[in-house]
Amino acid sequence: MDRILVAVITEGIVLAFVMFVVVMLYVRYFSRRRRSALALAIAFTFWDIAIIFLFVFRLLEYLVINGLILNPNGREYGDIGVMLGYSFSALSNIFILIFVSIIFSQSAMFRKTGMMVPLIFAALNGITIGVLIGGGIRLWPTPQYSLFPTLFHLTMTFIAFIALIVFTRQPLRYATLRWEKAGFRFIILSGVFGILIYLSFALDFLFGDNVLGIISGGYTPFFFFAYVFAIIMCSLAYLGFTMPEFVRKRFKEAE
Repeated sequence: MDRILVAVITEGIVLAFVMFVVVMLYVRYFSRRRRSALALAIAFTFWDIAIIFLFVFRLLEYLVINGLILNPNGREYGDIGVMLGYSFSALSNIFILIFVSIIFSQSAMFRKTGMMVPLIFAALNGITIGVLIGGGIRLWPTPQYSLFPTLFHLTMTFIAFIALIVFTRQPLRYATLRWEKAGFRFIILSGVFGILIYLSFALDFLFGDNVLGIISGGYTPFFFFAYVFAIIMCSLAYLGFTMPEFVRKRFKEAE
């Protein structure tokens, strides 16, 4: 089986995982009507849209390569998908930090600055979106994403997930119930695997044909590691942010 077909199948599986988590997050929001739950649901919605673009355009790339559809304009479907995917991923970063700022609004940092930090962070992620979309329009129909937006987006994603990890550690220290501690640990681990996702994508870009060419042919092992981490991240996010009753019951029984 060629790498691109494996990539399509992998992204389809991840898309199903993310859609499930998104649905459960909206179920949680409509049951509680909290702003924090809505911000988190929107963050995962944008991430889900990013995966949809990656999956659809990867599938188109596969069909073109195998002669199943025509591509008279020579569109680089894979690169178009990455451009759009990274753009919506940047929007997801913004709402992750908004979620953190709402949940931990009483912390010294957010109590003094209010929404200033998320607004600055949104502007910085806007740079990612502007560079990607601008480059896509300029080079259409064969857009290319360079090392700068990849590393810049990686940095913004690190900041979003590190903020989630750092601020979640505080309530973890004060939690007394076993299921509460487990939930906070799941959230922290989801942040760790969120970082690993984008680190793997950056390594795929660096070691693949785009930069160093150490691993030729596209779709390095790092590409597939990223999606393995994505499935783990989504699973941990589901357990940590929604804490299904059967999971909570198991931890309660262990107390």
